[in-house]
Amino acid sequence: MLSSVLVPFQYRYLEGLEEEQYRNWKNQSDYYKSKSAAEQVLHANAQGNLLFVLANVMAYIIYKIIKH
Repeated sequence: MLSSVLVPFQYRYLEGLEEEQYRNWKNQSDYYKSKSAAEQVLHANAQGNLLFVLANVMAYIIYKIIKH
């Protein structure tokens, strides 16, 4: 139940990450290296929290289907 509510938020988070990478002309590794430690911790919590795992996977699958 919680995962189905969180999928739209995680999807928008993925879209925002890709959009910011594109605007800054950076690949994924350079993008994360340029972030501050606080931003990296926030990203790790948003993507690595066990409560969000199913929502993250579902959002990633939907994102890949729609974008590619």
